[in-house]
Amino acid sequence: MDYQTGKELDASDEDLLVMFATPTFAMYKSSSTNQTISEADIRELIRVARLKALFRSEQPTDFKGAIAAYRTTALAIYSGFKKKTLTLANPYDYATKATLDWSVKFVNNTSVSLNGNHRVPLACRILFFAMPDMMVFNFSNGLAIKKMRLQSRPQAAILNFNKYLYEGLQLNTVLLKNLDMPKPSTLSEDIWVAANKGGWWQRRVLDLALLLHFGLVSATPQLQTKGRQLAARWSAKK
Repeated sequence: MDYQTGKELDASDEDLLVMFATPTFAMYKSSSTNQTISEADIRELIRVARLKALFRSEQPTDFKGAIAAYRTTALAIYSGFKKKTLTLANPYDYATKATLDWSVKFVNNTSVSLNGNHRVPLACRILFFAMPDMMVFNFSNGLAIKKMRLQSRPQAAILNFNKYLYEGLQLNTVLLKNLDMPKPSTLSEDIWVAANKGGWWQRRVLDLALLLHFGLVSATPQLQTKGRQLAARWSAKK
């Protein structure tokens, strides 16, 4: 159900988890699996999430190149996180590294650097649904750059964005822990359990609460009130 209009969505959050987490979990478990994320599913996410503005660039988005690089970039970080073979300072650092390593593959850059072209909002949004048990937050230019006034380049802004969202998660632990993730109807039980244990639903609610708080989206009066309550403590700290 669309929280802004109350109408049925073409692709729900659960649908997106199925699209991206199902092949990701399969690839993590077996290197020989034929499952992979698809360009069609990425384009569906772009449509549902209204990310078309990402493509107003001189550099075309390289879907095939990004999909081909998924295993050696984002999935490699995820594997290191799951198996505890990669040690990073903070829980959200894994998502930051996975996003940066992969987002640059969506563009044919002459060299890989923070000054190169990235597709941070797109890569991060996919990873949010693909790796629900990792500390991924939904990055958006509207929230990070326009409202939180972080660096103008998403690839630089995400470093602090993930830090601040993690702090917001901690500040709202009492409120968020009482929110139960909806039971699955099409999502596999193992992915649902992993997402639930990883706090995916709490991160989703916090994301929506901040979007409502900053006026980037609208919703029913009841949801707007709840969103302001959740975001108020975070905002007071900034």
